[in-house]
Amino acid sequence: MIFLYTGLIISLIAFILIPGAGGVKALLEWRKFRKRIMESALLDMPAFSEDFSEEFLGLYRFSGRIEALQSNSILWIKGEKISIQADMSESRLFSLPYNADFSGGPDFLSEEGALPEEPPKKVSWKNIMSLQEGLKVYLIGFLKKENGIMRMFGTRNSPLTAVFYEKEDVVPMAVWSGRQKNEYWNPVTPWSLLAGSLSLFILAMTGFRLGFPGYISNILLTMALFPITPFLPPGVVLFFIYIGLWRKARLLRAKRDLLKLNAFVRAGDSVSVMSGWEFAFPENTTPLIKEARKKALFNELAAVFFFSAGFSVNAVLLFIIIQKVL
Repeated sequence: MIFLYTGLIISLIAFILIPGAGGVKALLEWRKFRKRIMESALLDMPAFSEDFSEEFLGLYRFSGRIEALQSNSILWIKGEKISIQADMSESRLFSLPYNADFSGGPDFLSEEGALPEEPPKKVSWKNIMSLQEGLKVYLIGFLKKENGIMRMFGTRNSPLTAVFYEKEDVVPMAVWSGRQKNEYWNPVTPWSLLAGSLSLFILAMTGFRLGFPGYISNILLTMALFPITPFLPPGVVLFFIYIGLWRKARLLRAKRDLLKLNAFVRAGDSVSVMSGWEFAFPENTTPLIKEARKKALFNELAAVFFFSAGFSVNAVLLFIIIQKVL
């Protein structure tokens, strides 16, 4: 029985705990990203000054187009009235998905709307070989005047946030699309599933060779196939239902965040970041936020139920087939 208990522990760690921990990390990172973007809507924009004194001005936001790359970490950004120097040595870079379109305005608040399939792409400054001149960028960071130059920068604890984008409405677009498609599927998940499945397969083969009771090795072999179990018939039908419900929950959570953004910028008298169509929102968005949160939770719970049901049915059938074949 020790082999079976070992298999259960491996399954718990490799298929649940490690991907779950990666999912929580991704969830918190994207929540932090949306919070920073939302709060930036109330920050001031740098203004032209003829004062050549050195001065630390605090946290600012800036929007403009890439003008030139001065060195390995210095970028010049040209805005409507001034150009600023951005030090990218301590920065976090994101690129908005091209299919994040807000031309439909408030229609995106309907439950029939659509979110980009992928969240904003995280980009490493070290891996950027070249930047296209004229590319739009939205910056959030500290501002300092140095010899008449406006310089934005970040620190290790508060990196400069740079969001590259093509269309307007960068703040609502970033809040709208800034979430993981599925938190369970994150960078550590494939490796964890592979390691767990391989370990269970080796454990099952060892059980067969040592002549353990057949049902123990068959259970271990069934657990080794867990990563592909949801995609087998007949449970795959319930898996597709799970996908639809999870997608709807993700849309409702994005709707909630957009409503919260609208309420936030209204309270701070900074509605300009909503690009003119913010008045389609009702003044009191609290009931809509609660409704969206409630519906999202219901869809998430329903999605988990259908996934669990389909997985359980397939796992039982898979075990029965293995019992008969081996």
